[in-house]
Amino acid sequence: MRTLTQVWVFLISLTITLLIVGFQLKGRLGLFLSFLFSLFLNIILHRGALLFKKQLTYTEVLGSDTTGFLKILNSLKDQYRIGKIHLFFTEGKTAPLVWQDYPNLGLIVVHTQLISHLNEKEINLLAHFLLSHLKIRPVFRPRLFSVFEMGFLHLQFLFIPIISFLAFLLRYPRFYLQSDLLSLQNSHASAYEFGYFLKKLHDFDFHRSKNLSGTEYFSVLTAANHTWLKSFGQPSLNKRFLTVMGFTP
Repeated sequence: MRTLTQVWVFLISLTITLLIVGFQLKGRLGLFLSFLFSLFLNIILHRGALLFKKQLTYTEVLGSDTTGFLKILNSLKDQYRIGKIHLFFTEGKTAPLVWQDYPNLGLIVVHTQLISHLNEKEINLLAHFLLSHLKIRPVFRPRLFSVFEMGFLHLQFLFIPIISFLAFLLRYPRFYLQSDLLSLQNSHASAYEFGYFLKKLHDFDFHRSKNLSGTEYFSVLTAANHTWLKSFGQPSLNKRFLTVMGFTP
């Protein structure tokens, strides 16, 4: 999967850089210490990559699409300059997930029950919502955050706050807010309609996952257990309401 390939390319480049810098600073001792640190990172990310693969139990929509949702996405993708869309359905509890691969390839995962719980206007709004997040959200950072978090599976309570703080420093929450505003603009929905649509998505029980660690960085929704120390780079739901509606429902 290209998501993991990009993480490994980054890790190999980082490893080479660390070895060179270590040797330049401390000679053989620096080279040895850099090697140990690089080995540690490799073990952590390799473990995270294996766990990431095990969680991807989704079925791609190929051929006939009984929901018609892929057709709607394809009819709108040119507005967002996305070349090709791959749509996946899952029966496991998870929020809608999006990530973009190069060049201009978008991947979207939604729960099998989601489409049937929305009316026609909401389905069109959902398409704009997902495509907006697909367009604006960073390509590489969520991959690295996700795999790194899963690498520390039994120490996540220590490392999630660190990753969340790093995402905050990189101003990751602003991409959620910009995506929300773009989908509001392109869908021609009122701020009131969009705000309550956003609330509806967050209220679905099948969007409340407790087992899919690391997927929070690909989610278009704010995590139910969102706090300042466990933000996963997401803005609070109230912040999103205030941005699109000016008040919280």
